[in-house]
Amino acid sequence: MGFGQNLQGRISHEALIKVQDTEIKILENIKRCIALRVESDRQYATALSKMVTQANKVDCSEFSDTLRFIKVWENMVVETECLTSNIRDNADTLATRTLETMTSVINEKKNMKRFYLDERNRLETEFNKLQADVQKLKIEYSKTVERLKAEKAKYQDLQSKGKGGSKLEDAKTKCNRTAIRLHRLHNDYVLALQDVVEHQKSYLENTLPSFLEYQQAAQELLVLQSKFVLEEYHKLTNFSTSDYQRKFDKIGSDIDSIVPETEYTSSFIGKYKSEPIQSNIFEFDERLIDSFSVSLQPGVLEVDDVTIEPLQQRKTQLSNQMNECQKSLEIKTTRHKSLSVELNRLETSLAVGKTAEVVAEFAEKKKEFIILEKEMAETESNLQKLQCIFETISKPLDELGDSNPPPVSNLLENGDLDTSSTLSTSSQSKKKTFLNYFRKQSDAQAYSLDNNIDSSKKKLKQLDSYEQHELNAETSSNGSTSLPVSPSKFPENATGLLSLENLPARLQDDECFHGVLPREEVQRLLVNNGDYLIRESKNKKTNEVQHVLSVFWEGHKHFIIQGTEGAWRFEGQAFRTISELIRYQHSIGTPVTTKSQAILRNPIKREAWELVNDDIQLEMKIGNGNFGEVYKGIFRGDHVVAVKTCKDTLSEDQRKKFLQEGRILKQYDHPNIVEFIGIAASRQPVMIVMEFVSGGALLTFLRKQGKSQSINKKQLIKMCVDAACGMAYLESKGCIHRDLAARNCLVGDQNIVKISDFGMSREEGEYHVSQGMKQIPIKWTAPEALNFGIYTTLCDIWSYSILMWEIFSFGVTPYTGSTNAQAREKIEEGYRMPAPAGTPDEVYEIMKRCWEYEPDKRPHFQEIYSTLSAIWKKY
Repeated sequence: MGFGQNLQGRISHEALIKVQDTEIKILENIKRCIALRVESDRQYATALSKMVTQANKVDCSEFSDTLRFIKVWENMVVETECLTSNIRDNADTLATRTLETMTSVINEKKNMKRFYLDERNRLETEFNKLQADVQKLKIEYSKTVERLKAEKAKYQDLQSKGKGGSKLEDAKTKCNRTAIRLHRLHNDYVLALQDVVEHQKSYLENTLPSFLEYQQAAQELLVLQSKFVLEEYHKLTNFSTSDYQRKFDKIGSDIDSIVPETEYTSSFIGKYKSEPIQSNIFEFDERLIDSFSVSLQPGVLEVDDVTIEPLQQRKTQLSNQMNECQKSLEIKTTRHKSLSVELNRLETSLAVGKTAEVVAEFAEKKKEFIILEKEMAETESNLQKLQCIFETISKPLDELGDSNPPPVSNLLENGDLDTSSTLSTSSQSKKKTFLNYFRKQSDAQAYSLDNNIDSSKKKLKQLDSYEQHELNAETSSNGSTSLPVSPSKFPENATGLLSLENLPARLQDDECFHGVLPREEVQRLLVNNGDYLIRESKNKKTNEVQHVLSVFWEGHKHFIIQGTEGAWRFEGQAFRTISELIRYQHSIGTPVTTKSQAILRNPIKREAWELVNDDIQLEMKIGNGNFGEVYKGIFRGDHVVAVKTCKDTLSEDQRKKFLQEGRILKQYDHPNIVEFIGIAASRQPVMIVMEFVSGGALLTFLRKQGKSQSINKKQLIKMCVDAACGMAYLESKGCIHRDLAARNCLVGDQNIVKISDFGMSREEGEYHVSQGMKQIPIKWTAPEALNFGIYTTLCDIWSYSILMWEIFSFGVTPYTGSTNAQAREKIEEGYRMPAPAGTPDEVYEIMKRCWEYEPDKRPHFQEIYSTLSAIWKKY
C-alpha cells in the first residue's frame, strides 16, 4: 500500500497536510527537549565534577595502600570523574551534531510540505483548467447550435416567402458563417474532450500517483533521519550501555571487595604495629615514713581505733559496689546473648539479600553488641579491681576479729612525732598559696585583656577588673575564694578596663557594619576562619529588626545579638553598644558561643562602594524599575546621582537579584557604561547609586528627536558606535547583558550613549535558563536563547542589531503590528525587518549580519565597532 493508490482524494490530501504539520511540531518539540536534556546533563556533569573536587580535597594517600575502604573510595572518585567526562562529551555531541541534524530534518520537513502543497496545487490547477476549457467549449457549442437553428429557420422563412435580394443573401451568409463556426467548435470540443480524457487518465494513473509516491519516499527518508536522531539521543543518554555498565560493575566489584573483618588486620596493623604499652610500677614510697620511728609498714593497712571505722565503711561501700557491678554484669550478659541471636538472624537475612532496612537494623544491633562487649569487659575489670581492694581491707580486719583495735595514743606513746602543729602550719600555708594563685591569675588575666584591647595605647595604671573585685569580696567576707562569674550586664566598675577608644557613636558608622545586605551577599565576603562582620536582618515571623554577627568558622555562622535593658550580649558579659561588645569579643579571643566555638579574628570592613543611607538625599522620582522606584538624588551634599531603590517587601531572592546589578556594575569603568558609585544598605530601603545621566533613556530621546528632526544621520551612526564600544568592553570582561535595548541605554552630554540596566546580566561565557519566558524581551532576544535557553555574547549581538534598528527608526517598536509569538514565528521562517528610512546601506548590512540565524556567523562587537567607526568617519 502506498500514497499513490490510496491517498488521492481530498480527505487524504488534508490528512497529509495535517500529519506533516503535526510532525513538524513534534520534531521542533523534540529539538527543544533535547536542548533541555543537554542542559540537564551538563548541570549533572557539573554537579558530579563538584563532587569529585570535594572528594579530592581530603588526601587519602597515606592510608590508601593499607585500608581497602579508602582505596575503593578513591577508585569510585576516579570512575565518577570518567563518568562525568563521558556525560559532558555526550552532552556536547547532543548539542552540536544531534541538534544540527534535527534542525536539518525540520527544515527539510518544512520544505517538503511547501513543495507538496505547491506541486499538488499545480497539478490540480492544470486539470481544473482543462475541465474549465471543455465546459466553456461545450457552452459555446450549445449556443452556436441554437444560433444556427435560428438563422437557418430565418433563411428558410425568407426563401419560402419568395423574398430575394439582400435580405435573403444576408440570411444565407450568416447561416453559412455560423455553420462554419459550429464545425470548428465541434472539432475544438472533440479535441478538448480528448485532451481532458487523456490528461485525466495520465493524471490519475501516472502523474498524481508518481507525485504521491515521491512524497511518500521523501517522507520515509525524513523518518529515517528522524530515527537516526532518536537513536543517537538514546545512545548518548543511555546509562545502561556496556561502557557505563563496566564503570558501575567496577565500582560494584570494588565495594564487594571490602571485608570489614579484615579491613585493619590485612595491612594496616602490620604497617603501623607498635610495642604494647608497658605497665608503670606503682610502689609505696618508703621515704615518706623515714622520719617516723613507729611500726607503720610500707603498703600495709594500719588498723587502730582511728582507722577501723573508715576501713569498715569502705569495706561496706566496696561490697555494695561489687554487688551493683555483679547485677549490671548479669543484665549485660543476658542482653549480650539476646543480641547474639538477633545478629545471627540478621546475618542470615543479609546473606539472602541486602536492603537498607536490614542493613540499618544490623548496624544498630551490631553497634549495641560491641558496646555491650566493651562495657562487659570494663565491668569485669572494675569488679576484679573492687574485689582486690576488698580483699586487701578484709584481711587485716579479719585478723583483728572481735578484738578491740589498738588506740592511736598508744602508738604515739611508742614514739610517734606530734604533727598537729606541722599539719596546722602546712594547712595555713597551703591555703595562702591557693588564694595567692588565684590572685596572681586574676592579675595576669586583667593585664592580658588590657593588652588585647589596645596594645598601641599606654598600659592602664590600675587594674580593677570585675573578676578581681568579685574575688577580693569573696575572700574578705568568709576567708575562702570562688571562681569569677560573668555579670549579666555591663558593670559600672568595669568601665576603666573596657573603655575602648575611637568607637563610633552609631552602629551604622562602625566600619564592620554592613547594613541590610542579604545573607548570601554577606557570605561572599567571609572566606577565612575568623572573618566577621555585623549586619541587620528582620525576624521573618515578627518583622522586627535584628542585629546579626556573621562569622566564618568552619563554615558560615550567624548569631543574633541579644539586646535587653539597653545592653547587648551573647552568652557572657553585656555591653552598652554593639560595637563595644564585638570589639571586646574580638579582643579576648574566646568563642562567641560554647556550641559554635567561633572566634573573631579579622573584621571585614565596609568597602569604599558600601555607602551609608544618610549620605544620600532623594529629590525627585524619575522612573520605575523592576524592584522599586528610581530617583534623582544628592550624594554627600553636592553630587547629583541616580538612585535605584529596592522595596523592603521583596523576597530575599528578589533582593539578591537587585544587588546583582550593583555587584556587576562596580567592576566596570568605561565611558560608555553608566558609572557605578555604590550600594547603600545601612538600612531600608537598599539603594544602588549611579551617575545621573542628564539625557535620560535613549528610547525617549529618540522619539522626541524623531518628531523634531533635529538629529542627523552621522549622529545616529555615532550612537551606534558608542553602544558597540560599550558592549565590546563588556564582551572583553565576559559579561552577557541579556537585555540590550534602547530603553536600557542612557544619553549623556554631547549625545554620548551609555549602556545601563544590568538587572538581567550574567558574568559567564555561556548562561543557561530553564524558567519561563515571562520576563524575556522576545523581540530583542536571539532565536537560540528563545528556543534553547542558551545565552552567549552572540545573543547580545542580535539584540544590538535591534538597538541599531531602533536608533535609525527613532524609537519605533520592532516588528510593529506583530505580537511576540508572531514575531518569533516570522524570524524562524527567515523574515528580517527592512531597513528604516534613511539607513545607510553599509549600516543595514551590519544589521543583517547580526541577524544571522546561526550564532557563529554573527560578527563580534570589536569588529562591529571598528566597521561602524570607519563608516562614521566618512560622514
